[in-house]
Amino acid sequence: MAATNEERDLETLVSLHRRLLVDLGLVDAEQESETGPVSEVGALVLCGEDPRSLLQTLAVARWRSARRLLRECLAIDGELPREEYDGLLRDDWEETVLTPLLGSFRLLTAYPTGVDVAGPDARAALDAYDATSTDVARASLYRRVLSSAMNLDAATAADVTGELLGAEPGTEIDPADVIGTLGEGYPRAIDRDAILEAVNEVQVEYEQAARRYRRLATGDVSVLERADEVPRVKSEDIDPPSTVASVDAVLDLVATITDGDLGLIDAGYVTDALDAEPYDCYRVLNDVPGLECELADETVEVARVPSDVAGTSRHDEYVEYLLDRHATISQRIDVLSDPEFELEGRHADANLVDRLDRLRDRQVAPTYFAYTLIDPESLGEEVMDDYAGDSRGLRRERARLRRWHEDRPSGLRSYTAMTDRLFSLGLEEDLDHRVLRIMTPFDDDTFSEYAAQLRRLLEHGFELRLLTRHTKAPWEWRRLRDNLLAQLESNRENVRIRTYSRFKTQQRITRDTDLRDLSEVGIHGKLHVIGAPDEGAALLGSANFMENSYHWNPECGVYTEQSAFVDSATEFFDIVWDIAEADQLSLERLQEIPERRFIPSYYS
Repeated sequence: MAATNEERDLETLVSLHRRLLVDLGLVDAEQESETGPVSEVGALVLCGEDPRSLLQTLAVARWRSARRLLRECLAIDGELPREEYDGLLRDDWEETVLTPLLGSFRLLTAYPTGVDVAGPDARAALDAYDATSTDVARASLYRRVLSSAMNLDAATAADVTGELLGAEPGTEIDPADVIGTLGEGYPRAIDRDAILEAVNEVQVEYEQAARRYRRLATGDVSVLERADEVPRVKSEDIDPPSTVASVDAVLDLVATITDGDLGLIDAGYVTDALDAEPYDCYRVLNDVPGLECELADETVEVARVPSDVAGTSRHDEYVEYLLDRHATISQRIDVLSDPEFELEGRHADANLVDRLDRLRDRQVAPTYFAYTLIDPESLGEEVMDDYAGDSRGLRRERARLRRWHEDRPSGLRSYTAMTDRLFSLGLEEDLDHRVLRIMTPFDDDTFSEYAAQLRRLLEHGFELRLLTRHTKAPWEWRRLRDNLLAQLESNRENVRIRTYSRFKTQQRITRDTDLRDLSEVGIHGKLHVIGAPDEGAALLGSANFMENSYHWNPECGVYTEQSAFVDSATEFFDIVWDIAEADQLSLERLQEIPERRFIPSYYS
């Protein structure tokens, strides 16, 4: 349909779009409105990162004849002659309606002489059909929809889903499998009132949990009764079941309880420490000589403890756990205190059709918020230990950063990942315009990290155009030479470097001129562009091509493959490149750098 929109009048076009929304189950037509409210499946498509593949799967799940026809086509190798394809059609509807629809979803392409089936997409859609149970699929659907429509973190979305559906949400599954399972059934409308009611119930539970964590972290410490008649509890006194982490974990937990005189201890901490279910934890603790406890209201109540335990107390770790949990729950309460459920766009039907149209010409393309923020996982324990040192505050910061990276929204990608994706686009796709543009005022050995990709790009015939500041100190030029040019043993003729630095007042600059007295302007933007607008990508933002910018400093920017954006970024780079022509540096000049600043040619 998208391919023939210009041939139809608006009224007919809108009518067809509405009919398609109903037939695909994207809206519930039984409700009292023109198109009906958005269905559960429709909400997932709206929130999905790849709506085209979800719509392909939905078409296959919704129409039995589509499944039959695609399976029969896939059983025949290569392109089907048109006569053979027509022989597979059972009625006029499959010829005049189904075939064009499968074409608009890019599941097949029909030519006058034959039909070419999009094998990978068609197989993926067929594999997703009825891939899991309905209950599992609905739970996964709501976790994703709630996370997107209400801006909830994964854990909160799971809790609200559990309250809404009255069952444990389980693990998330692929959105295509959700669509393939639910798409065939009768469409259920999204019930906003039920969602907001579930949110209120979860908020109450969170408030109770916050009070519990605060009470456990700050409550009065009472001296527990000691079992003095019991000798020192050692590893041979512990016989945990196989479901419990280890004997040492049990001893450390008992030592923590004893050391802190913990009459109450959070049950979640206990299950995490022993990596076991609550009842198994309760049994193994009560089997410890001299220890008596009960399970009660998300806590373990301890009445008696042994006097001496051969374990390591982790009381400080426990207190930090309580404070972190209280902070996390408080943040979730803030999010739920003013709940809004807003699907993308006010008119879901128009938005869905618009997405289909724009997918064809890269008006809709992968676009991510690029960022840098300290990532404990990627930097490693040794580096983070040096960073946090003995500071409890920095240790809490490290834990919070780790949680943020684990739960960050799907639209965020790190600068390193986006730089790698941009460079890889030139290696994995057969781009017609083989130019990599990089604008950065400052650089360091980060160029070395990408040297292998740059070498391969040059081997593939790419030209590297680097725009940077002219008035670098000599040591900065040597660093660029050593970290970039020294890594590129061949194809150096495809590397071009230009600089752009200007002064607000034109004058002749000599060795005796103090540059600090001049009003200098120059390269400040940070931009990478590869390929042409209709095939390439752009990454721009605050990050220099430096280690701190890529691994440490909070930085932000945008990566996109959207054609108009890439075109604008290219136009901007090229105008600066053109006016910087007077200061193109020869690679020979960079081999022997004098102990003085380079001066732009217009002033020297």
